[in-house]
Amino acid sequence: MLYSDEEKILNTLINAASDRQKMLAHNLTNIHTPGYDQRQDLDFSTVVRNIKHSGGAKTDINRAIENASYADEQKPSFETEMSAMFENQLKYILLTRINGHIYQHMEEATQSGRGS
Repeated sequence: MLYSDEEKILNTLINAASDRQKMLAHNLTNIHTPGYDQRQDLDFSTVVRNIKHSGGAKTDINRAIENASYADEQKPSFETEMSAMFENQLKYILLTRINGHIYQHMEEATQSGRGS
């Protein structure tokens, strides 16, 4: 299970959620910056699609995330960025909890083989 394809995919998704949060925070920071008219975002479903089409473990994490990043034509707004950050935070929490459960099961498996 350690360093499995599933773990690599999960880590790619966690990295994507983290990168998206940074982009959204950057947009939020620059709402009132003159000339900052294009918000940056990352399409999470494109990351998943890139992983699926490339066979999972063979995915270059940076390329999958880079291909899903884009500049939106709309100017960032407080409501848009906060809403997107909240949605992204929920994805990140879910992914990290799944990751935590994997390691918890691995720990339980290694502990069950030991005598009490």
